[in-house]
Amino acid sequence: MFKPSLLSNIDKDNTIPFLQIQKKDFLLLNENKAAIFLFDITDEHLKYNSFFDLCPIEWKGVFLGSFNELEIGQKVKKELYDQEGNRSTIIIEDAIEGYFIYPDIFEKNQLSHFPQNAIIQLLIKDSRDAIALVSQENKFIDYNSAMVNLLERLVPNEIGLLNQYRALYNRSKRVKTGINSALNGETYTTEVAYYTKDDDSVYVKTIYQPIFNEANQVYACLVRCKDVTARNSVEDMFSLMLNSGNTGYILVDQYSKICKVNKHLADLLQYSQEELIGVSFLEYVHSSIREHVKKEFHQIVSSDLKTSINEKTFLDINRKDGESLLFELDVKRVILGNHSFGMFVTLKNITQKERNSHILREMQRLIKACGWVYDRFSKKMLVTEEVSQVVGVSKEFVEKNPSFLLSMCDNKSRKEAMVILRNAYKKQDDFDLELCIRLKYKGEQWVRLTGRPIIRHNKVVGLYGGLQDISQQKNALTQLKRHEAYMKEIQRVTKVGNWVYEVDEQRYYWSDYLFNMLGAAGTEKQIPSLRHQFKYIYNSYKFPLMEAVKQLSIHHQPIDLDVRCNNCMKEISGIEYLNIQARPIFNKKGKLLRFVGAVTDITDRKLEEESNKSKKIWLKSMINAARDSFIAEYSGRVANYNRGLQKLLGYNNFFDLRGSVIIDFFHKEDQRKVIVYRQQCRRGDISAPQKIEVRMKRRDGVYVNVELSANLAKIKGRLYTIFNAHDISKRKEYEEGLLEKNHELEVTNKELDRFLYSTTHDLKGPITSIKGLLNLANKETADTVKQTYLPMMDKNVDRILDLIKDFGEFLRNNRNKVEPKSVSLKDELKSIIATHQFSMLPQQKLNIEVKMNRGFNTDKNRIRSILTNLFTNSIKYFDVDKENHFLNIKIYPEKKGIMIAFEDNGEGIGKNDQSKVFDMFYRASETGDGTGLGLFIVKEAVEVLKGTISLESIKGKGTVVKVYVPEFI
Repeated sequence: MFKPSLLSNIDKDNTIPFLQIQKKDFLLLNENKAAIFLFDITDEHLKYNSFFDLCPIEWKGVFLGSFNELEIGQKVKKELYDQEGNRSTIIIEDAIEGYFIYPDIFEKNQLSHFPQNAIIQLLIKDSRDAIALVSQENKFIDYNSAMVNLLERLVPNEIGLLNQYRALYNRSKRVKTGINSALNGETYTTEVAYYTKDDDSVYVKTIYQPIFNEANQVYACLVRCKDVTARNSVEDMFSLMLNSGNTGYILVDQYSKICKVNKHLADLLQYSQEELIGVSFLEYVHSSIREHVKKEFHQIVSSDLKTSINEKTFLDINRKDGESLLFELDVKRVILGNHSFGMFVTLKNITQKERNSHILREMQRLIKACGWVYDRFSKKMLVTEEVSQVVGVSKEFVEKNPSFLLSMCDNKSRKEAMVILRNAYKKQDDFDLELCIRLKYKGEQWVRLTGRPIIRHNKVVGLYGGLQDISQQKNALTQLKRHEAYMKEIQRVTKVGNWVYEVDEQRYYWSDYLFNMLGAAGTEKQIPSLRHQFKYIYNSYKFPLMEAVKQLSIHHQPIDLDVRCNNCMKEISGIEYLNIQARPIFNKKGKLLRFVGAVTDITDRKLEEESNKSKKIWLKSMINAARDSFIAEYSGRVANYNRGLQKLLGYNNFFDLRGSVIIDFFHKEDQRKVIVYRQQCRRGDISAPQKIEVRMKRRDGVYVNVELSANLAKIKGRLYTIFNAHDISKRKEYEEGLLEKNHELEVTNKELDRFLYSTTHDLKGPITSIKGLLNLANKETADTVKQTYLPMMDKNVDRILDLIKDFGEFLRNNRNKVEPKSVSLKDELKSIIATHQFSMLPQQKLNIEVKMNRGFNTDKNRIRSILTNLFTNSIKYFDVDKENHFLNIKIYPEKKGIMIAFEDNGEGIGKNDQSKVFDMFYRASETGDGTGLGLFIVKEAVEVLKGTISLESIKGKGTVVKVYVPEFI
């Protein structure tokens, strides 16, 4: 209903805030009041700063994603939230001039930032639709001419704009509802059919939008109306033309996507209609003109004046098989059904006609500018009179026989020319070659053939170029090469053995000294072949020399290489080492002319270097053999190191640690410590410690403890710090082990103290009771003692025995090592029940469910202790007030172990006692005769087996104890 953007008004109205960004490197180009909706930008930032240098980090992803997905003419609305949670809505638009960012002025929370009158005037002035501003008193504040025309069509019987509006307001409930909704702060949209005085139906789409003042109160309603009666006319027209004969028709939306296409055009492009619809039309346009077409289409859609292209336009469109067709275009702007603009494009295929006429015009143009033109498809050639005079035959003969020139060449030149011409077709290369032709009347003649390909649609359709007689220049150049050129090059290089290789002649030239030095001197001075020369080289140096020669001949890279000669060369000339140098020579145009080089005897220098090298190797071997790690550091970076450092940090010989920042090898917490220690050593601070203990980072990320010492060494005028890192990991492990053992001993001693205290306390009770009963028994008769006191003494003795038994079981579980073996849980449970069956009540029902059909790998004594104590606890603390008693025992696999569950309906345990029942000597029941060690022993055994235990209980209802024990593998 409005123009695609406010960009056309930015230059006209300085009240519009905006920000303009360059597409290439996101430079800030222009802005107006950007601080209102984005962030503050000064004049110093413009054209010097990138947008992303100033953009808050939380917004960068929003803008970068929008820039990448937008195409020219498109825009997107985005919501931004600052650190305080405030929301603002902006619009990002991709235009030819760059990316534009401006606020959504219709957003409620943004209207207060901008002048109200300026916004309304801008909308009324710029809109293509009928717009009016209605006040709270239901009167027009402002309107445009389109609204006047619309009301005259809809209400022709009334005179005056206000009377027409009130008549329409009273007649239409939709209008009344829309006005009232907007004045209450809500946006309302309608689409209603009206009848004119001629009984014609008019469809009007209306949007009623509230306008807020600075106090965030609605002070007016913005009414926007659009006539949508003819919105389907374009689609209807296109449907009638779908089956039109030899013309292609296509309907494209504002984003260049194909909406509809007729069958004739789809068949020409070798696609089905379904494959084309929904795809961008620009994808089928030839890549060389795609951007130009994109800009033209955008101008057609966004322009207010032009609705079509008046002049003829020609366009290359790619078929499915890669070939391109030439079409004559007729483009018209239309309104689509979604209220947006599109293009109705008519395409006429003129491919063959254009190709024939174009080639003819191209050949006529090129033939005047140069000597010859060759058409690849028609196999025809056009030449000038000058070309025919050079080759000594008539113009007509050359044009009828395009291959005449190559047929007169020698075999070598012909093959080289064929290769170059093929590359011109395949790689689209220019060519410049010299040919030696033998004519019947002129004899041997040298000509220079230059040319370049004629390229259309990225394909070579022909060649054109010039032909020049260079016989005199060639003869003069040959003489110069033989007598002067190579002598100058030899004199320019060193006075050692020199050589020159002429590329055109493919021939070597050696200096006399080189012949004498290599023992090849003789009357003929025949240069040995390259293969023969390699026979004098030591085997290990042959491959590097061969690679260097290849790089020189192919890539023209200079050679500077030391090689060792074998015994044959040593016997002939006494030379053991040679330095070989070579480089290419080019002319001013960059053409390769020759290779020049020098061969130098470096035997004495090499022998001296070998002597020094052996000393260095001996010293390096001693350092590498050392167990400690040595690091030579200069300016904070590793200058050298030994193998001990590689082994310590886990690096192999493929990693070169030289140049690495030395501080990165240490733990972050120790880096400051190392820096201070290094500075103290370099200053000669006597207070510096001799050694420090730090952690170094291995390649796998594990840290190793080292003892670091430092010394200074001055090498070639530079002061190096030599660090010696001694691995103390084993010592640290022993120290940590001792500390851990000491801690365990302290914990064990505390447990023994607590255990002895509890044991003496619990044993003291029954023993004191027995002593008291003995004192009383001495005063009573024998029958009384037998019937009364002896059972009481027996009960106390049983309690003492139970305590001793539980103490022994606790000590065994605590001291004995875990010995995993296969245990049949079902058999163990049966054995425990059989042992304690006489302790069970006759009415106590026992339910057992064991889902383990194989042996369970665990510690037998501890698993038996767990089952025994859980079983005795369950049958011991029964509820005397209940008639029926039950005990459910379940054992089943769980994850990588088993789950043991004991459920009974005994006394139960109160919530306050549930967290204490696993403590030593704690008894939650006063009715039973337990020792208070049962669940404590179970918990200790479960922890040794790396398991878990849980308890759920309700006082008076029962208890469920679950134990998970993992299986030993």
